[in-house]
Amino acid sequence: MALTLDALVAIATLVLVVTGLFLIFGLLHVINLAHTGLMAVGVYAEWSFRRHGIPFWPSIFLAAAVTGAAGAVIEVVVIRRLYSRPLDTILATWGLSLVLVQGITWIYGATSRFVGLPTVGSTDVIGTPYSNYRLILILLACGIIAGLALIVRFTTVGLTIRAVMTNEPLARSHGINTVRVRQLTFITGAAFAGFAGAVLGPIQGVDPNFGATLVATGFLAVLLSGRTLLGLVLSCALLGTVATLYARYENAVWANGVIVGVAVVILRFRPQGLSIRRS
Repeated sequence: MALTLDALVAIATLVLVVTGLFLIFGLLHVINLAHTGLMAVGVYAEWSFRRHGIPFWPSIFLAAAVTGAAGAVIEVVVIRRLYSRPLDTILATWGLSLVLVQGITWIYGATSRFVGLPTVGSTDVIGTPYSNYRLILILLACGIIAGLALIVRFTTVGLTIRAVMTNEPLARSHGINTVRVRQLTFITGAAFAGFAGAVLGPIQGVDPNFGATLVATGFLAVLLSGRTLLGLVLSCALLGTVATLYARYENAVWANGVIVGVAVVILRFRPQGLSIRRS
């Protein structure tokens, strides 16, 4: 049971990391290399709020708000001018990530910091004691996926998003403000990045390069998703399970390399990824 729970935590971690990436890539077709820097902004904002006596959960949402505000500035100043230039967007977001990381290093220093757990202890899961906070991460990931599915399927916002993703010029001709949709999407993706950094801070080493390894795996999950929510869940489940099993039975150091190999093989034979579309 412990192995199953470890795999679920790995999957949940990937879901938390890739949600923002998925939104920005799926709707804006932007490979956002600034995601690592935005996650670092989130975790350091949360650490700062905690230092000033703000409780854990309010500090998480404040950190997400701060990162969303940073995303708004980035979208207006940089990204909005580059939507039609994919290569330039990749280079620009990579440069932005370096700026964010160096700014955090200048403000906070390069030393690692510790973010305390909001809850300690464990819960018995079918005879296996397991960390309460890791179980909370699983529930958070499930809640995010369920919330996104409901929004996309049953709300006007979801209908607008699907219209822009399917055919942006047609959506614009029907009066949809695609510029505003793009802006709100980037802000939301940035906020999700900050939220992921903040909630994962207590179980990860916190330094200016926080989340770099997770984001690398996250990009693979997004590529495998085929720009569908079901595909995203399947890709996170596959990569998280493979990483957990390989780390447990073989070598944890090489787990990330194995994930890359698995993703490359799948994309070779299924360029559309793991998406399942109705014919």
